[in-house]
Amino acid sequence: MMTRKKRRLVLIIVIAVILVILATTFVVLYLKTDMFKSSQTLFVKYIGKNADNLKSLETIINSTEYDGLLETSSYNVDTEAKANYTQNIGTTQENTDSTVNQLKVTVEGQTDNNSGYDYRDIKLLKNDEQVAQAEYLHSSNNYGIKFSDLFSQYVVSENSNLKELFKKFGYTDEELEKLPDTINLDMEFLNEVKFTDEELESLGEKYVSIIAQNVSNSNFSKQSGETVTIDGENYLTNAYVLTLTKEQLNNIYINLLQTIEQDETILNKVDILQNKINEVTLGNNDINLKEDLINFIDITVQRIKQSNIGADETKIIVYESEGQTIRTRVETQEYQTNIDCLQLTDGNFAEILIADGESEKYSISLNYNTDELSVIIQNNNKGSTTTFRRTQEVNKQTRQENYDLIYEIDDKKVDLNVIRNTEIVQSLEDVQSFNNENAAMLNTLEDSQVQSVINTVRNGLNSEIESVKQVIAYQDIEQMLKDVGLMKDSTVLEYNGITETERNRFNYNFELLQGEKLTGESVSRSIQAVKDSIANMEIVSDSELRLTIVRNQGNEEIVNTLTTFLEDNGNNEYNITVQYDENGLVNQLTLNIVEDN
Repeated sequence: MMTRKKRRLVLIIVIAVILVILATTFVVLYLKTDMFKSSQTLFVKYIGKNADNLKSLETIINSTEYDGLLETSSYNVDTEAKANYTQNIGTTQENTDSTVNQLKVTVEGQTDNNSGYDYRDIKLLKNDEQVAQAEYLHSSNNYGIKFSDLFSQYVVSENSNLKELFKKFGYTDEELEKLPDTINLDMEFLNEVKFTDEELESLGEKYVSIIAQNVSNSNFSKQSGETVTIDGENYLTNAYVLTLTKEQLNNIYINLLQTIEQDETILNKVDILQNKINEVTLGNNDINLKEDLINFIDITVQRIKQSNIGADETKIIVYESEGQTIRTRVETQEYQTNIDCLQLTDGNFAEILIADGESEKYSISLNYNTDELSVIIQNNNKGSTTTFRRTQEVNKQTRQENYDLIYEIDDKKVDLNVIRNTEIVQSLEDVQSFNNENAAMLNTLEDSQVQSVINTVRNGLNSEIESVKQVIAYQDIEQMLKDVGLMKDSTVLEYNGITETERNRFNYNFELLQGEKLTGESVSRSIQAVKDSIANMEIVSDSELRLTIVRNQGNEEIVNTLTTFLEDNGNNEYNITVQYDENGLVNQLTLNIVEDN
């Protein structure tokens, strides 16, 4: 018979074993499942999984195994590109008679990356009859182009001593200082720009933690058993919700932006891109990516601070199914955005949907697997749909790729189709080369000879371009682009010597300044970001200042006077509006002093 002491010992051992089992079970459940975790912890966990979703979609742009073979092989390639324009779709008057549909571009060539050899024969055809031809040849360190209809010789440049060559073109010493002696034409820098797995993990932890640090447990909630429909399929999910007031959300925005502004990992990538831009443009550009990024952040932060009051709420909802984040939703009083992402056994699906309170405004959906990629962009505001499809068939030595870019609006459709065939071969046949008979080597010619060659080519090309425009009915191409809204009525999208993209970028900096009851301090900081284009200031009345805006024609004295005024009247508040000229370019900034009631 067991004594009392022994029974007590057994009981203690049993209790200890049970506690160990329970503790072990709890640890396993906590680490391996979502049991016992707070809504805040789970929200952070699953919103962070969006980074994993993005990484899974990165395979779309990653090199395939076949691309890797091409880098170390000889191969032949031929490409055919053709556009089709259809009017009055879906009616009895459907029309495909546009001259555009008679045109085709073919490119035949051969490449051996090991020896630095690349040849392309490019032809423009109308009804299968040749209209124009050009040949490109890269052999070793020499690059040449020949306009076969005009000249029998390649115009060739060696990728070295470029300063000396451009001096022959008439470049000044000041311009030559900006030029490199060689141009790096490879795209290896893209690998440097791409974030590594370690960088992505570190960035994810950093920026998710910023959200976590700026909210409390009371901002989080959980909704179990939510059904979500994606691409026609229903998924049972748990929804983790973060609800923020306008002030809380804006504080997160500000913290995120200010962290980006000093994030060396991100800024280093910007520097790599900047260096490449400088290299490709031979230093002749006014682009400063880092400065533009920092200015944008500073102005955006100022704008947020100026409108940081309100009772509006924003909800960020993360939907999890079987341990994966399949939807991230943002809800405000003005719009809703869904970002869906599924990792399926036969590929990936992703969709971004933006809607206002009544209807879908934009949607972008993507399907991807090894052999097929499709992207569909719907702009319901404009009533247009853009579809991109790529299919490919890959064998051991060959690959056939078919690309379709389709733009539809109203009853019109433009379809650009590209077929590309690639074949890996043991050795190349009919290899082209430069020699004294077929090449004009610019680097070895005298200055006067270089000028003569360049002038001859320029004049010949200008004449050829005008002839080609007549043959291919260039006005029909223009009309097609205008019909579908891809070209303005003006043939060239330029305003005061700048492109439409540059115009929008210029205007944006001033449009950010608009607002009501802005403090003098914030206005002064904003003015510094656009000072290079403030040309004049007019005092309209005791309560109104009018600034004249002229791109890149700033007046330092005027800016200093304005800054001093704003500092001396630090208690004033201002309403700021912008005006535009007939070309849509900001030309005036009006500051009205808010009068006390």
